Amino acid sequence: MIQRDAKPSRRQVLLGGAALALAGRSWAQTDGYKTIDWNDLMPDPWVKEMTKEMASMGKLAYLQDTSEEANKAMAALRKKLDEAPIVKDQLNKKVRLPGYAVPLDANRQDKREFLLVPYFGACIHTPPPPANQIVLVRPTAQSKIKKMPESMDVLWVEGELKEGRVTTSQGITGYVLDAITIAPYEQKPAKR
Repeated sequence: MIQRDAKPSRRQVLLGGAALALAGRSWAQTDGYKTIDWNDLMPDPWVKEMTKEMASMGKLAYLQDTSEEANKAMAALRKKLDEAPIVKDQLNKKVRLPGYAVPLDANRQDKREFLLVPYFGACIHTPPPPANQIVLVRPTAQSKIKKMPESMDVLWVEGELKEGRVTTSQGITGYVLDAITIAPYEQKPAKR
């Protein structure tokens, strides 16, 4: 059983994202929108590089958390995560992506921007995921929104995916999704 407070491992994130994407394919998808998952947003060479780098960071375990060397190592890692490359082939496409909502403010008005992230607790607990795993969702004037999401609501979002390196209070995004449809995640087809 996974505790909601625990920081998920990469394996849990990948498996959870895959399960989320596969289980919900029965949701009523808008014609012309392709369902993608979070792995589609990370370039393979970058994943390989970061996997090696994270494995080598184990040798830093002897460092004291607040030491200069530990702070330097964490700053270098944070820079790489914030500058994480995106997958250019996904840009300017109509996509459908599941994820968790992270509101950027206390405003509860319709059509406010929020972040979409791949796992529960991302961006709320530090550190935030890499930029290529944070999507800024911008509802459009034509957006169909069943209910504006609250923190960590599980959603399906459909729209056009664009490049967008935006610094927010919760993390740095790699993508912007101009949302046409925002709906609660459901395994059963949604009624429209």
